[in-house]
Amino acid sequence: PDKMAKPFLQEYTIDLKSCGPMILDALIKIKDEVDPTLTFRRSCREGICGSCAMNINGKNGLACLLYIEPSPQPIEIQPLP
Repeated sequence: PDKMAKPFLQEYTIDLKSCGPMILDALIKIKDEVDPTLTFRRSCREGICGSCAMNINGKNGLACLLYIEPSPQPIEIQPLP
């Protein structure tokens, strides 16, 4: 980036019918199709390495193992505390 900005929360809307079932699938779709500046870690996609650990709706978990639960509420994803 040209300048360092403070981290901030961003809201994205995606079509879950054209996305895989896991939180990590949605993050990859957002990065590939909506916002290439979105940054997160991932590696094995099998829940072994722990690279995709993040805080999802207030609970720590692996994005590659957590399904997207259909809900009118948005999913809130934050870095680990």
